[in-house]
Parts: sequence; structure tokens; C-alpha cells
Amino acid sequence: MSAHEKEFHASRSTSEAELLPYEKVLAHNIKDVVADLCLIDASIIIAYIIDNKHGNLNDLIDSATELFFKEGTLTYGHASNVNFEWGKAPAVILDMEFVHPSVTVFFKLVLHGFYVGVSIQKILLGTKSGQPDQDLNSFELALADSRLKPPPPSHT
Repeated sequence: MSAHEKEFHASRSTSEAELLPYEKVLAHNIKDVVADLCLIDASIIIAYIIDNKHGNLNDLIDSATELFFKEGTLTYGHASNVNFEWGKAPAVILDMEFVHPSVTVFFKLVLHGFYVGVSIQKILLGTKSGQPDQDLNSFELALADSRLKPPPPSHT
């Protein structure tokens, strides 16, 4: 990491409030990709995770992202997990990466029977201004620059 790069670590006790706006922006920008992933039979994804078929998972995620993001900007991080809890729908957790020349984000995408979530683990900003609104705006611009078409409108 260069001297100009700054990073946010996802130690939830100190940075949850700082990461939440980034998670909301990221979730909004990838919701069309998530919608495509949700069309895949969950048992297929779960089987790939259990069998450590990361190449197959990578292909599924590449297929879901290719219509919405430039190649190589939103990718599978080659790690995944399934949480099983008796009497509840399984939760699929996929490690994901967003890579742009000005920012890199490592996050977990959680696909559950009743909800979908994004949990940012680390953000590497090329330059961090120290102004939270300006840094968030730079992140939004990087996401917009990486998309092939604009995200669906937000209903919040």
C-alpha cells in the first residue's frame, strides 16, 4: 500500500458507523447483480460451497456481474461459507471484491432466505480526504465509473 492510500478496517466496535454509509451505497449499486444471483437455485450454490468448487462459484458470479459492471471490477474473493441453523433457511456468505483504480473494497455478500446483506471488511481508498462526505462521494463515483449501466433507482 502506498503512503497515500488509507484504509478502513472493519473492526465493528470503532468503525460501524463509518462503514454503514459505504455498505448502503455498495448494496444499492450491486442490487441488480444480487437479483441475478438470487435466480440461481440455492442448492446449487450451497453444493459448490460445500464441495469447494470455487471455479464454479466464480463462473456464476462472473455471469451475474458481466451485464452490469466492467470486467474485473466486481469479483468473487474465492472464499465462501454456508451457515446452517436448525429450522431456518441456510445463509450463504460469499467473499467479494470491488476493485477500481481509486478504491478497493473487500466485503461479504450474505444471501439468506429472508434478506440479503453486505458487510464491508476493509476499504482501501487511493486518497482519503479526511472529509467523510467527500470520501463517500469518491466511493460513489468509483462505483458509477465501474458500471456498464446505472443502478436501479433507490426506494429509500
